[in-house]
Amino acid sequence: MPEKPEKLREEAVKHFNKTVDLMQEGKPEESLESLQKAEKAAQEAKNGAILFHTLKARGQILQSLGRLEEAMETYTFSLKTSERLFSEDPENELYTDTLRLNLNNIGNLGNIYQRTGNFVLSRQCYETGLEICQKLLDSHPKNEFYQIYAGNTFNNLGELLFAMGQLEEAKEKYEKALKIYEKLLQNYPEDTEYLSDKEMTLNNLGILFSEKGQKEEAKENFKQALEILKILSKKDPRDKKLKEEINLRREMFEKV
Repeated sequence: MPEKPEKLREEAVKHFNKTVDLMQEGKPEESLESLQKAEKAAQEAKNGAILFHTLKARGQILQSLGRLEEAMETYTFSLKTSERLFSEDPENELYTDTLRLNLNNIGNLGNIYQRTGNFVLSRQCYETGLEICQKLLDSHPKNEFYQIYAGNTFNNLGELLFAMGQLEEAKEKYEKALKIYEKLLQNYPEDTEYLSDKEMTLNNLGILFSEKGQKEEAKENFKQALEILKILSKKDPRDKKLKEEINLRREMFEKV
């Protein structure tokens, strides 16, 4: 006779709490075993809230253990599941929060893969995040989180493709990122985060054009990046890092 949902929920919570205790005790392998029991009970109880918490913990534990491909599988599964549930119930805060968390998780994992030179899996992470994000933007075109996520991921994918020597594809991704930042800045022209993101992509485009020997295009992008840095420096004149960035951009502009 199958167990009642209430009992299964209690079982899931018990194992999840044990997982947390084991994590705090520095026992990640044991915590994964306990988490597996919590996840199984949550699935049988059809309790989405507990299931999402278990998936979140599983991905983080696997990542901490260096089992990155398994973490990526977990983040991807949770991302696609939360996107499906969110599409059915867009007012549900749990689905919204889980969706955003998993977008960030898979994007951060893509950054880790890129830094460690695993370009294939890095690209897979970025493209998975973009695929889901594009679906969300189709139904929520004015959502700032999805817009900035897409912009940043296009920029990161551009950097990856540049490192792989795929300059035309990198240029296309940078230009898509730039288009998103410019759209956001139309509504929020003084937003320092959006200005910084636009400056970053302009600088990347400058480097790309310089690599291709297109000096005029490189100079124009470096010039625009420099102008944004000056605006940001005026907003925070004590920021020494900004002043260093201004000097660096000026040098790059003059070297082209």
